[in-house]
Amino acid sequence: MNTYSVMDINNESRRYIIQSVVLFCLLTLLGGLAMSLWSLDLLRALVVSGCFILAIDLASGFIFRWVASRHADMLPSFFTGVSGFRFLGALAVMAIWYATSERVSMMLFIVVFLIYYMVSLIHHSIFFSRISNRL
Repeated sequence: MNTYSVMDINNESRRYIIQSVVLFCLLTLLGGLAMSLWSLDLLRALVVSGCFILAIDLASGFIFRWVASRHADMLPSFFTGVSGFRFLGALAVMAIWYATSERVSMMLFIVVFLIYYMVSLIHHSIFFSRISNRL
């Protein structure tokens, strides 16, 4: 069983946060490109989706650092909890958007939001499965 030192935990947390920010920037640039190529009104959807995913990923990185350095035996619960919180948060964001928008903007929002959500979920799964395998 391989354990992480505090420095390793800090480096892994920092790397997760940097990767999350880079993915956020790339997705936002792709969304801006789609807006200009197809004259779509995606600005609000990009802002809301990007802010949600960025907040969740940054919080995940910082909470991972705290849990891994103080309660490493609780990491499996952390991984499950982050996924559950991300899902419930996504449902809340989509419900609020549904209640405050019309049908056409809702469809565009769902497409944009799900792209951000899925990329974040895949990144989280790959990153933390690699760490779990080392524990």
